[in-house]
Amino acid sequence: MSFSLKTLFGRKTEQDPSRITVIEPQSYSIEHSQHAFFRYLYPEKTSRPLTVPQKLVIDVVKSSLAKKNTRQKSVPHLPTVIPKLLRTLKDPDASARDFVAIINKDPAMSAAVLKLANSVYFNPVSHKISDIEPAVVKLGIDGLRSVLSAAVMQPVLQQHSPYFSMTGQKIWQHSLVCAVTCELIAKHRGMEKFTVYLMGLVHDIGKITTFSELCKQFEANGEDNTPGYNAFVPLMKVLSPAVSYWVAKDWELPANIVTALAEQVNISAGTKVSEYGNLLCHANLCAEAYFTVRQQDKQLANEILKALKLPGDLYNKLDQLMMDV
Repeated sequence: MSFSLKTLFGRKTEQDPSRITVIEPQSYSIEHSQHAFFRYLYPEKTSRPLTVPQKLVIDVVKSSLAKKNTRQKSVPHLPTVIPKLLRTLKDPDASARDFVAIINKDPAMSAAVLKLANSVYFNPVSHKISDIEPAVVKLGIDGLRSVLSAAVMQPVLQQHSPYFSMTGQKIWQHSLVCAVTCELIAKHRGMEKFTVYLMGLVHDIGKITTFSELCKQFEANGEDNTPGYNAFVPLMKVLSPAVSYWVAKDWELPANIVTALAEQVNISAGTKVSEYGNLLCHANLCAEAYFTVRQQDKQLANEILKALKLPGDLYNKLDQLMMDV
C-alpha cells in the first residue's frame, strides 16, 4: 500500500509558486532519520521473521485504518472535554477565564498542565506553580495554549500496550519535542507559533494509532510468538503518515495543518511542499535526531541544524523542556 498527494487530495494537484523545495542535510537524510527513530522505538534485537498469523493481522489493520468508519473506532479515545477545549484554543478572543473553567473540570488535565507549566522550558525562573490560575497568569494566553494543547494530546499519544511498553511514552516525548521545535523554528522564520505547535503535537497520531491497533489485534490473536520489529515497523512506515492526515481531517483541524500532514506522505529532498509542510519536515527530523543522534554524535547533530539553517541553541532549549517532563 502506498500513498501520495495525488491519492490524498485527488488528481488536481496544481503547482503553487509559493511552494518550497524540501532540502535535507547531506550527512543525515530524512530516510536515515526515520530508520534510526524506528530503531529507537523498536530495538534491532527484536527483529525476527513474521509468522503467518502476524501477517494476517497486519493485513487486517492495514485495511481497517484506511476506512473512516473503522478508523474512528481505532483512534485513541479523547476525553469529553476535548472538543470544547479545541474550539476555545482556536478562538482568538478566548480569555484566561475560559481556559481555567475548562481545565478545572478535568483533574488529570489539571495535573498535566501544572507539570508542563513547571518545566524549565515554560517556567525558566523555577518558581513552582501549584494552582491553575497562577499558571494562567505566568504563562499568558499563548503559553497556556501550548501547554494545554500538550495536556490534551498526552493521553492520546502516551498509550500503554502489552508489547514494547515504552513505545507510547517515547512517541509522546517525541511529539512534545517536535511541537516545541516547530515553535522555535516558527519564531526563527517569522511564522505564527501556536498553529505549528499544535501541528507538531498531532503529527505522530498516525504512529500511535497504527501501533495501538496492531497491539490490540496481536493480543486478540493470542499467538505465542511475541511480535517484534518486523511486526510493527514496515506497516507503520507506510501507513502512519496517511493515518495522521486522515485523523486530522476527521478532527477538523485547521486546513494548513491538514495539508502539511498530507505533505509528509512520501516526503523527500526535492519534494515541493507548503511553508508549514517544510517546517514540519525539518522539525520532525531535528526532533528525531534529538533522541537518536545527539547523545552519540553531537557534531553530527549540530551539522543537521547548520544544514537546515536553524538556531544553534535549539537542542539546549529542548534539554530544558525534557528536564521535568
